[in-house]
Amino acid sequence: MVTAGYLERSVHVGKLNLSYQEWGNSSAPPIIMLHGFGVSGHMFDEFADRMQDRYRLLALDQRGHGDSDWSEEGDYSRTAFVEDLEGFRKALGIERFILIGHSMGGLNSVAYASAYPERVKALVLVDVGPESAKEGVDNIMRFTRGPDELEFEEFVEIAHRFNQRRTMENIRERMRHRLKPTDSGKWTWKFDRRFRQPDSGLRVGNDGNSDSWALFRGVKAPTLLIRGAESDVLPEAVAERAATEMQRAQLIIIAGAGHSVPGDNPDAFTEGVRNFLGDLERGEFESASAGAPPPLEQLVEEHSAATRRGPSLVVLVAAGAAAVVALAGAGMAVNRMAKRKQQPPRTLRGRAAAAARHAPTLSAAEVEYARERAAEVVARLGAAGAGGARRARKTISEADLHVARTAARDALAILNEGSHQAARLTRDTYGRVERKRAGKRPSGPVMAVGVLLLKSVLSMAGRKEKPQKRRLVRWRS
Repeated sequence: MVTAGYLERSVHVGKLNLSYQEWGNSSAPPIIMLHGFGVSGHMFDEFADRMQDRYRLLALDQRGHGDSDWSEEGDYSRTAFVEDLEGFRKALGIERFILIGHSMGGLNSVAYASAYPERVKALVLVDVGPESAKEGVDNIMRFTRGPDELEFEEFVEIAHRFNQRRTMENIRERMRHRLKPTDSGKWTWKFDRRFRQPDSGLRVGNDGNSDSWALFRGVKAPTLLIRGAESDVLPEAVAERAATEMQRAQLIIIAGAGHSVPGDNPDAFTEGVRNFLGDLERGEFESASAGAPPPLEQLVEEHSAATRRGPSLVVLVAAGAAAVVALAGAGMAVNRMAKRKQQPPRTLRGRAAAAARHAPTLSAAEVEYARERAAEVVARLGAAGAGGARRARKTISEADLHVARTAARDALAILNEGSHQAARLTRDTYGRVERKRAGKRPSGPVMAVGVLLLKSVLSMAGRKEKPQKRRLVRWRS
């Protein structure tokens, strides 16, 4: 029997009384939902209403939030949140469950899935990753650290200015669960006031240190990572990298949604989660890091398309370096097996296509190696910058292709220099490669692609780079 609407319940966990909302059939598969900072379990109301026909949904008000108790000691550590969830699970007699976490609740979910992997059947992370954008976190803190007491409609107006994707009526309903009346007749936030004090030492968001990335990589449960297309909290590059580096993860982007994805676009959010859980039930789930790498021809086409759209110098060099390493293995194998020498095409795209056309004639092992190398390099170059350059150099150093490795490393070295020196460094590198080519001619496609890469860098190095929206190569949704 399906519950009409939801029930407000509470349970004692340790020293605290924790409130939660329950939807659906108590005998159905359980889903536990953890909200983000400053809100409550009611942020999942629209989603739970749409899913209650098949699942038992439990939206927990985490300590210090909603109608749950505040911690007397001010303990809002990740460990405290994790142990609250474990106590909540035990109190309700749940063995395994699907865990959904938004923002702060997502970080708590990752920590719980790492501490209690046997309890988490599947994980859904909503607009949260190992790193948070400072601008987005600052916007949230400015919103919640405003006036402490206001008239109810004044809070509604402030909330609407903060998120204009919602209607006034929707925000009015949400704020009824986030505010409480004061003795003066005005209203104030329900969550612990210590979160609103700048000197409290309580942190919101994630700084992206190595421990944070390691925690995400350690999650074993099948994971769906959801990002709002207009989010200012979870950068697209971080979401892409996290989905690639986690063991069993998919990434979907929800249009028309910012950080608060479940309420900004509840229909698309629900569809994404429903499809993910359906794939799991049918045994069809495939993570972003699993399955066969994309064909070489597809990688080349995607890089060519990105170049035609006018990428920045960093993206051009990264894509070129990936093409050098990816095509080098196939190019050298083709040359070894070719029965007659052919005049190579003049363009990078032409050379790449020619190598890709010959690839099926190689042994399965050689083709698979080239494809895996291409996929690995593209993934590592997904986040350009200092960290991306270091990862790219590591991948390039592993390839047993001296000429391609030298050309790509020299190009990547330019990334670490100021733009005013890029032209000089590129000319020097280009001249060095040309002299090496004149003295010793290795595999045609390898050297030619390397030279073309450096020519492309040289042609752009003298230009002042304009800020552009970063474009990433994707082959999975």
